[in-house]
Amino acid sequence: MKRLLMLAFAAALSMSVSACQDSTNPSTVLSGTYTLRTVNGQQPPVPISADPVTGTTEIVGGYIRIDRNGTFTDVLTYRNTPVGGVPSQPYDDEINGTWALSGNTIEFTDQFDPNNPYYATVSGGQLQFNNYVSGLSYTVVYAK
Repeated sequence: MKRLLMLAFAAALSMSVSACQDSTNPSTVLSGTYTLRTVNGQQPPVPISADPVTGTTEIVGGYIRIDRNGTFTDVLTYRNTPVGGVPSQPYDDEINGTWALSGNTIEFTDQFDPNNPYYATVSGGQLQFNNYVSGLSYTVVYAK
């Protein structure tokens, strides 16, 4: 019985390793482009910081492209409005790197900042990030 279980495990392992195009492979299931849907439950544009001296920063859009080969591109589009001024043209902040899945958590590692990974929870075709930046926290949801 033990030998049968070991053979079954070995067969399952070899099938999962060789099934790069199989829809049960996490890389295939996760791959694709996820569009920013909400920031703190609101659809963009959403202010994420407001300062009475420097003005307001908003997230106006974004996407994450997850590739089967273990790489990703994460783009957030921002707009700044100085106090009493005209909003700036939107600008992109792009991060590229690698990703790894563990359970329902994806770890994203920036190619230029590998010691500072960030994480998303995967559920029902959505990615949810809980971000903490400069003392601010916000939740961002992306969907395919």
